[in-house]
Amino acid sequence: MQCVAPSSSIGFKSLHTVSHRIVQPTQLTVQCVASRYDAGAANATNLPLSAAAPTTTNNFAYGGVVKSRTDWQSSCAILASKVVSQQQNTEKSNGADNITVVNGHTSLDLVPIDKLPKPLTIADLSPAPLHGSTLRVAYQGVAGAYSEAAAGKAYPNCEAIPCDQFEVAFQAVELWIADRAVLPVENSLGGSIHRNYDLLLRHRLHIVGEVQLPVHHCLLALPGVRKEYLNRVISHPQALSQCELTLTKLGLTVTREAVDDTAGAAEFVAANNLRDTAAIASARAAELYGLNILADGIQDDSSNVTRFVMLAREPIIPRVDIPFKTSIVFAHDKGTSVLFKVLSAFAFRNINLTKIESRPHRNRPIRLVGDENVGTAKHFEYLFYVDFEASMADVRAQNALAEVQEFTSFLRVLGSYPMDMTPWSPSSQ
Repeated sequence: MQCVAPSSSIGFKSLHTVSHRIVQPTQLTVQCVASRYDAGAANATNLPLSAAAPTTTNNFAYGGVVKSRTDWQSSCAILASKVVSQQQNTEKSNGADNITVVNGHTSLDLVPIDKLPKPLTIADLSPAPLHGSTLRVAYQGVAGAYSEAAAGKAYPNCEAIPCDQFEVAFQAVELWIADRAVLPVENSLGGSIHRNYDLLLRHRLHIVGEVQLPVHHCLLALPGVRKEYLNRVISHPQALSQCELTLTKLGLTVTREAVDDTAGAAEFVAANNLRDTAAIASARAAELYGLNILADGIQDDSSNVTRFVMLAREPIIPRVDIPFKTSIVFAHDKGTSVLFKVLSAFAFRNINLTKIESRPHRNRPIRLVGDENVGTAKHFEYLFYVDFEASMADVRAQNALAEVQEFTSFLRVLGSYPMDMTPWSPSSQ
């Protein structure tokens, strides 16, 4: 502890005031600083509480009053005694009554700070997506759907919440019924799932990850039913298109009917005891609904992979130490040359585009361009969805989007998230 005597404008009484503001000193040393009266220069002397008097015989001036060396030493001793008294009172008070001393005054904490209720945060209501944690993940379909398998791959041991429509999965996250949603956006054989691209723009959820799931289709029917008995095959439209050639090779002269999801088709066959109908779904769906597998791996291409995205209410913090992907959507109203400029913004910075998808601009589907010489032309307006391999924390991506914004009438970042880098191999699901 150090006590400093200020300039001559502050009297000796100020030193006593300083002592009252000291609580629980840890080093009992007083530094007395004064002005030498005879020379007018500063002189500092470190005096421990039990130190002897200085060896010099200088006089000191405070507030215009000349103090001898003896008087100055006496004043320091008075100050030291007050400090020791304050320390003893503090230790006694803390030891006996456990009362806090603040600025020389005692105070009582009626409610201990460590027992005050903590305010709720987003983490309390929606846990972070740690592997192994229990997250509520919404997906479209019923148990046995490929979306359920994707949810399990993205968040192991999660609580999967089935939804009858894609729209309901979005709303489940927005209404805090679920913490995440896992939805398919494209397939290596069937292409993009346009419905979900439209929903990404309509809702304000953020893409926080992706997962690529190998799809292994099976032809399922009730026990005892043979392929010759079949008149109809039902499944999701994507599954029907992915198995079109194989169904023909099997010699099946059946009608194809689309339903909402693959596992739902299996459930429908089992629940209604349809012996003339087969479903295209996963092997797990066959196990869940008690169906037999008439044909295994009936997809037209063994490299059949569906890409799913994970959605959350809040975005994640982008990083640059692992591979990241960013998804954006933009619109323009100045013709196709603008699209070239937008794509050039990424090409000039060596940013790889992994996908570009156009969808009709529902709010303004047609743009009229008038020319007095040739008449009026009608152009279809489109929204463009683009995925590129860069993180929003990357300066290249930031500069590219800043340039894109100059040429577009609308630009929105759907999410910046880690890429799925797991090795792929065909396997049954």
